[in-house]
Amino acid sequence: MPTSRLALGARGGGERLALRLDRPAGTPRVAWPLLYLHGFGSRQSGEKASFFRARALASGAVFCSIDFRGHGDSDGELGALTLTRNLEDLARAQAYLADRGHPRAVLVGSSLGGATALAYAHAQPERVAACLLIAPAVGMRRELERWAGPDRLERWRREGSIRFVSELVEVDLGWSFVEDLRNYDFLEVARGLATPALVLQGRNDTSVSYLDVLDFVAATPAGRVDLVLYGDGDHRLNDRKEELWQRMLEFLRRRGLID
Repeated sequence: MPTSRLALGARGGGERLALRLDRPAGTPRVAWPLLYLHGFGSRQSGEKASFFRARALASGAVFCSIDFRGHGDSDGELGALTLTRNLEDLARAQAYLADRGHPRAVLVGSSLGGATALAYAHAQPERVAACLLIAPAVGMRRELERWAGPDRLERWRREGSIRFVSELVEVDLGWSFVEDLRNYDFLEVARGLATPALVLQGRNDTSVSYLDVLDFVAATPAGRVDLVLYGDGDHRLNDRKEELWQRMLEFLRRRGLID
């Protein structure tokens, strides 16, 4: 299974974007490549990405993944993260795939990667065959504002950064992240979504509110989005990766995207 690892932008100036492209042995049996988008503080070599990469290649699919800037082997500062920057990185990866004969892709997004996939699919529906999403962070702005509270939120705005600590990351997070998120209305994204999507969400998720996800799904056009809600599921859902993968395959088959 030939693998390409490269840094987009290394020769053209600017910050480099680490990308990995894996092709299955023989002729691919799945029409569209899967492009994996990790969450905040994660990377393309993470547990879910590695698992889905192996399953996709075994199923005859091309699998691509990136490290968003500020993560993994890509350039950039994590504290300068914005959704707009993620969308720019996704557009660079999609252009790379298009140059190699893959004008559309199935986006597999986790957490902030899932929100990035949805925003991109809304803006560029002709480039996205489907979205497969694990706990998409469609309410991240509200979650951050609730986490900070009014006083710390105002200090964050005034001072320009705040110390953010989670299971995966500890960083001085720039106010530009919140400011940028205010430019994206995910209920508007939901209402205008033209791409079929599968959402896999845990009710015990302490990072992404399942209520925000339910509101998002309820606002989408009828029949556009399938939702699987795990009553005992956490944010990462690492304990049921095989089930997630089987749900993804079933969804793609039902939507006529694979045989």
